[in-house]
Amino acid sequence: MIANRIAKPTLTAIELVHDETLAFTRLDGTCVSIKLVATQAEIITTTLSEIGKTEPAATTVYGFWADLCIDGENVRVEREVGTQKSFYEPLLIKGLHIWLDAVDAIFEFMLETHGHCRLQENASHYKPPRRHARIVVQDASLSICPEKIHPWCPLPEDTLNIEDCYRGEDCWMGAYDGASAHGGLDINHPVGTPLFAPINLDNHFLFNATETGHNNNRWRGIRQWDDGTTWILTSCHMTHLTIPEHSSLVAGTQYAEGAGVRVGVAEHSHFSFAVLDHGELIHLDPWILFWQMYRDLP
Repeated sequence: MIANRIAKPTLTAIELVHDETLAFTRLDGTCVSIKLVATQAEIITTTLSEIGKTEPAATTVYGFWADLCIDGENVRVEREVGTQKSFYEPLLIKGLHIWLDAVDAIFEFMLETHGHCRLQENASHYKPPRRHARIVVQDASLSICPEKIHPWCPLPEDTLNIEDCYRGEDCWMGAYDGASAHGGLDINHPVGTPLFAPINLDNHFLFNATETGHNNNRWRGIRQWDDGTTWILTSCHMTHLTIPEHSSLVAGTQYAEGAGVRVGVAEHSHFSFAVLDHGELIHLDPWILFWQMYRDLP
C-alpha cells in the first residue's frame, strides 16, 4: 500500500498501517519513501496497582517507537511521554522533518477517556481495525505553516516544562491518573492569563459555555488554508472571551482570559490541535504548534 503526498505550505498529518508506505515529494521534486515497518509501546515506570485502571494522582511514564524504512535505510524513531522528553525535536532526515505523534500500541495499557487522541479506525475491512502509527511530515525548508505562529499564551523561557502540565502528567497523551491518555496539552498559569490567536483565524466561537449550562468554557478557532487543509484549534477553561464570537481574528489578538473555570487542583489552560486533510480529521500534539512558536520568537 502506498499513500502519496506532496509538500505544501502546511504540514502533512497521516496515519499508517504496518507495511504501508508514504511517498512524500519534497519541494525540489525529490520523492522520499517512508515505510512503516513495526511499532511498539511499553510502560517505563508506574505507581498503578493495576495496569490500565486509573487511580487518583497515579503517575505513569511510557515509551513508544516506530521502525521506519526511509529510502531503504532502517530508522527507529523513539518517544517518551510523561517526562520533559515529551517536548521533543522532530527527526530531521532526507530533507524532511518527521514527528512521530502516536502508535496504537499505547492503548494496550492506556485508556482513551480524557479526550480524543487514539488513532482512527480504518475504512476498509481488508486492513487491521485501527491504524498503527500517526506521523507528521514537512519539507524541512518550510515552517509548519506559511505564517509565523504567535505564542498562544505567555511562554516559559526556552521550552515548555512538564512539571507545569497540570500535576506533571497532562502533556499530549500523558497518563492522567496513571492510565488515561490526555487528549490535549495543559499549561499551568494563573487565572486571567491572556490567550492569543496563534495564527490568523477565519472564525472563532465557544462550543461549550457555562452561560448555556455546560461545566466549562470551551473555545474553537478555525483556519482554512489555501492548500485545502483546515486547522482546528481548541482551548478550555477560559473565564471569558475578550473578542466577540463568529469573527475573524488576526494572529496575536487576545481572544480570552484563561485558567479560571473548572481547573481542578491547578489553574491551567487546556490546548488541542487537529488537522482536516484528505477528508480525514487527525488529532495532533499541540506541542508541534508550540515547537514552531519557539522557533518563530523574535
